Amino acid sequence: MSGRLLISRGTRMVSTKQQQSNLHRSLSVDASPLSLTLWQYKICPFCNKVKALLAYAGVDHKIVEVNPLTKSELKPWSGDYKKVPIAMLNDEQLNGSDKILEALLENEQVIANLEEKWKDTPEQTMSDFRSKDAEKWMKYATDDLAALLYPNICRSLGDSFLAFSYVNDVETFSPVQKITIRGAGSLAMYLAASKIKSKRGITDEREALNKVLSVWEEEGLSDGEKEFQSGTHAPNMGDIAVFGTLRSVEGLPAHKEVIEERGGAVKDWYERMSGQLQNFK
Repeated sequence: MSGRLLISRGTRMVSTKQQQSNLHRSLSVDASPLSLTLWQYKICPFCNKVKALLAYAGVDHKIVEVNPLTKSELKPWSGDYKKVPIAMLNDEQLNGSDKILEALLENEQVIANLEEKWKDTPEQTMSDFRSKDAEKWMKYATDDLAALLYPNICRSLGDSFLAFSYVNDVETFSPVQKITIRGAGSLAMYLAASKIKSKRGITDEREALNKVLSVWEEEGLSDGEKEFQSGTHAPNMGDIAVFGTLRSVEGLPAHKEVIEERGGAVKDWYERMSGQLQNFK
């Protein structure tokens, strides 16, 4: 009896401390609202990993589309770093998706937003969201999955030209810039994708991508037994990173073939993730 009472009191103490912590965090967030601008290429998988977390956490942000030929949007303020993504988080420049994600996951407002999102999913915590298993799949998204996307969306000049059709919707690009980017950019990306294939010894890019996705299906999703990789009713950072990487090529033939036509656990998971990130820009 006394043991149960002690546990009950301990639970109330933890609950009270958690409430105080959440209140402190809420007040801190109100005092210092998050300001974030992200410089990106729309089809960049690393940029989309960042945007996936921003969408999931409900973080308002500004997007600046960078001209991949001139990178004029990054000059001269970004210094020697001329890659994307770059983020300006509360006046701090963060270069690359890893540093941006790390800063966001340590940000009090982001943490508060996530904890509010999980109030009906008590089994999900920040520790679970950033678990060692989640980190493993974040690395998979970068090293294994993202590396195969450009060879798949640029396996021919026609495919590459189609991949760059996104520039037509960029209001800050002039008509001449749009034509130049689609022409020169698609050729450059096709050549770069060919080098990636040669370096990795890839002869069939679709087969290679499907094999990598099979690892996600079998190990990450346990052949569809898991709703999300996290094993709970809410995604973790592994889910977020893999989804964002794949989301970068949504609407292109490669995405249709390896996600929509593949079906099964990967397609079902992707659709669930799309529902979780409905405000993805």
